[in-house]
Amino acid sequence: MKRAAVHGGWTLVELLIAMTLSLMLIAGMGQIYLSSKRSYDIQISLAQIQDTGRYVIDVLTSDVHQAGYWGLMNIDAPPVINNDAPPDSCPTGAGSGDWGRMITGRLFGLNESAAGYDCIHDKLAKSGDVLVVRYADPVPVTTNRDLPPSLGRYDPSRLYIRTAPLQASIVRGNPAGDAHNLVTSPVFSDHAIVAHAYYVSRSYSMDCGGTTIKPPELARKSLDGNGVPRKESLVSGVERLQFQYGVDSDGNGSVDRYLNADQVADWSRARAVRFWVLARALCPEGGYTDPNTYLMGDSSPYTPRDGFRRALYTSTVALRN
Repeated sequence: MKRAAVHGGWTLVELLIAMTLSLMLIAGMGQIYLSSKRSYDIQISLAQIQDTGRYVIDVLTSDVHQAGYWGLMNIDAPPVINNDAPPDSCPTGAGSGDWGRMITGRLFGLNESAAGYDCIHDKLAKSGDVLVVRYADPVPVTTNRDLPPSLGRYDPSRLYIRTAPLQASIVRGNPAGDAHNLVTSPVFSDHAIVAHAYYVSRSYSMDCGGTTIKPPELARKSLDGNGVPRKESLVSGVERLQFQYGVDSDGNGSVDRYLNADQVADWSRARAVRFWVLARALCPEGGYTDPNTYLMGDSSPYTPRDGFRRALYTSTVALRN
């Protein structure tokens, strides 16, 4: 008697079960991928915010430390300074070259608004304060190797200061033979003048998942090759800046209290700067709402309640000069 042949294969029920299990496995793997991708994106965003905050703190700290350094000149003597300009404004047009010559204003600030500081016309509303610092490049021109010998180490259009213990002259290009150079001391040192005004501006356009956003950025005015203020974009993702100034009101060399810029009557008595930097992610994050309230200087409490992650950084820096 012959047996019927047995053919192997899947029944319909077995096939449906296998397909269901496969789909569940794929769905699980997809969920793990999406979760890992979200975690990765969050960590990248937090790293970007941290890098921005640290960079801004480093830049501001370095400039505040150098504010008021003028080579061999002791500005408290007081010295004779030729061709300088009274502080502190930032005119445009014919007077724009004066801003680089306001060297007696080593430190200056504006509270909340840049009104009256004409060279800053792109400051974001409600972005905080403006900080201005000035100093001489610590590297004397004679040892600066950035310029070719054919220029004698001097850029003919740039502002320089020739300093002696009790004298200083501000000139454009090489001080030798310049009519504004009245330094008679045989001991002198030449330096490029550095002037910076920090504020928050609007950055370039960028794509955030199909949405075009212009994130805020830390910007500053600095001297161009002709000695007039021009804008430099430093880093995107800086939303707000606040500054307060430690003032020595009794002349004993130590800070008595911290004041807002519009409360400082004598900037020569400033001994320290306290600042707050609010760094923000460049793009919003889906499913996230920032629940925090940020307190910065004299500004009103800020509770954004939007999809951008943020971090607040603060520091206090003593003026050394």
